[in-house]
Order: sequence, then C-alpha cells, then structure tokens
Amino acid sequence: MIALALSESWEEAAEQVAEIAAKQKHRTRKPARMILLETELGYAVAYAQEARSAGNTLTIYHGFFKDPSTPRRLAEAETPREIGEILREAPGFYSGAIIAEDRVTLFKDHAGHMPLAYRLKGRGIAAALERQALGFEAEQLPPGALLTVSKAGVELEKWYKPSKREVEDPVAALASALSSAAEDLIPEGSSITFSGGLDSSLLAFLASRSGKQVELISVGYEGCFDHESASEAASLLDLDLKLVRIGDEDLAQAVKLLEKMLPKKGLMDLALASIFYHASKNSGSRVLIAGQGADELFGGYWKYAEALEKEGLERASALMESDVENLYLNNLERDELASALGGSALIAPYLDREIYDLALSIHPSLKLKRVNGEIVRKWVLRRAAERLGLPKPLVERPKKAAQYGSGVLKRLRKILGKT
Repeated sequence: MIALALSESWEEAAEQVAEIAAKQKHRTRKPARMILLETELGYAVAYAQEARSAGNTLTIYHGFFKDPSTPRRLAEAETPREIGEILREAPGFYSGAIIAEDRVTLFKDHAGHMPLAYRLKGRGIAAALERQALGFEAEQLPPGALLTVSKAGVELEKWYKPSKREVEDPVAALASALSSAAEDLIPEGSSITFSGGLDSSLLAFLASRSGKQVELISVGYEGCFDHESASEAASLLDLDLKLVRIGDEDLAQAVKLLEKMLPKKGLMDLALASIFYHASKNSGSRVLIAGQGADELFGGYWKYAEALEKEGLERASALMESDVENLYLNNLERDELASALGGSALIAPYLDREIYDLALSIHPSLKLKRVNGEIVRKWVLRRAAERLGLPKPLVERPKKAAQYGSGVLKRLRKILGKT
C-alpha cells in the first residue's frame, strides 16, 4: 500500500491520503500507518505498510529489495543523484517515495514491475499504486525512473540504463540467470499461473528442482485448451495442478469489478485481467508467480516472426524493444492490479534484472531463429530450458495466448455482446 499527498495544509493532505487509501483498501494485507512530515514544500502525509526513516527523511515502498538495507540507505541519500546510484546497485521489484525536508522523490524498479501512479498540482503531488485511486488522468511513473519535486520544480530522470554487453555463451548465461531468479524470486508455497506452455513450465520446473513446494493454477472454461495443455505438462513434471473452472457468471462478476479499476478496458485487457483475478482469488498463497515479460524479452509473439518474415530482423527487433519499454503500461499495470484485487502479490521472475539485462544483450537473431526454413520464436530461451533439463515436449511447445487457450475471450465477447 502506498498513499501519499503533499499539500499546503495538513488537513488537505490528510484528506487526500484518506481518500486514496480507501480506494486501495484491497491492498491492505498487514497493518499500515499514517505518517505526517513537514517539509519546505508543504505538508506531506503518507499511508504505507513499509517505511524506513533516517533523520527527518522517510522512505515508503511497495514490493521488495533483495538487500533489505536499501530503504534505509535511500532515506540517507542527500540528493536524487545519490538515490539513483543506490538503486543501480539494488535489484528487486519495487516502487516508492522518499520524503525529505527539501524534496519528494518517487522511484520505480528497472522494469516497471511494481506500479506507482502520480498526479502533480503546482508544488503539490499525490501518489498511489493505482491510477484509479488518483483519477485515470494520473500517470504511471516510467520504469527505472525518478521523479523529484522540489523548489526548483519537477524533474523526471532515468536512473536505469540496460547494461548491454557481449555474451560469449548466451544459452549458458541465460540458463544460469534463470536458475538464480527462480531460487531468489519464487517463494516456498507460492502459486504459479500455469498454462503448460514453455514459460510457466520452466518456472514450475525450476522451482520444483530447487526443492520448493509450489501450487500450479490453470484458469479457464470447462474443456478448454489450456486445461488440457496444463494437465499434460503437470504430468510430465510430476507436479500437482489445480484446475479452476469458471463460467459466464464468474467472468461477468470479474469484469464488472475490473471495469471500475483498470485504466485500459478493451476486450483483451478484460479477458487477461479476469484470468489473473481468478487465479489470484483461487490461490492458496498470497504470492502469484507469472511468466510476464518472457515473450517481449525473448521474441515469443507471432507478430515478431511476421515482422521478420515481411520486413526483416531490424523491424522485428524494434517491435520487441518497444514492447519491453511499454510492458509496464500494456501488461504489468493490468495484471498486477487484477492479482491484487484477487488477494495476491504478483511476481514475474523473467523480469529479474540479471535476466532483463542479459535478454537485452542477446542478439535478436538468437530470439527469432530460422531452423529448417521455419522461424523458431524464443529460440535462445528454449535452448536454455533444454540445457536446464526441462522435458523436450515442453521445450518445443508452441505458444497459445492465455485469452484464447482459456476460452475466456470467446465467452467474454458473447457476454458483452461484441463480435
């Protein structure tokens, strides 16, 4: 939970924060506290579950840092530049704000995994995890960015730039990074959204190989492709699977809620958000693991292969880069919110900073590779999965998008009367 307001009076700031927090009450899973600070810019009021202070400076945050000392170090930083330097050495998935006597600085992780929306008014600022809590005209802070409000004005700058490098053996490097991410980011007892495709199967396989007990969840209509695919994959991996069978009433109820909360309300967004909502709602854990980011980082979508075929590798690569840059708006904001509404925190291990940097360093020709005249999507990820020991049928399994494989999009069109 993050609710923050900076205003000219205590009363106005406190009133704003109370309203913002009330609109995000579904996120309050543990005690939060109201914090009041007087600054050179006005009065700051914050409502947060995670907070660390140093002197008169406060860090509030959502998500997690791999180094638990990072929030305190951020509070000790004297300038936005120092904040950026600390974040460059601080992997994790997080967003938050640092409230100091002379400034308020918002920050977000490298990939934009964790949301943070803001609204500016003069020297005042309001921030929340969800745009709906501020009004849909609010903006999401971009990935790897700092936004600082001070007497000098408002400054938006990037603290993160991908550390692209030459990779001698991309398959081996990726296999190692995937193993580390699964070890670090998939908690014991967590739930994995599971379609039986390459991305979710690899996460489940790596979690199981490291000795963790995880729950596999597949959401869809009775007899849907994803249930069949997930059952077959779970059997190959010798893992238990929970099939969540939804009907039109379940879908309609989810959509009614999601339409109020999501900034983007297209059919595709509502279909995918409904899947995450029902997976989260039926999870036996408060942590939901998903394969988000794998398609954008490694060339999984059909449109990339189509672009390669028609316009060449440069165009396909440009499409992938654009999708990675906009992942926080096009996918993560939606899926994280839907998961939160269902009661779970979303974690996407493929967006781990080591994997993220590595993926952006791997040449696009290893993501979309011609083999025997056919374009193989996510070639390098498949080869890394093969090296790690994922069963071959799962390594080579073609992608089928969740909104189609679950049967949700087809039924949603009928429910909403759209063709």
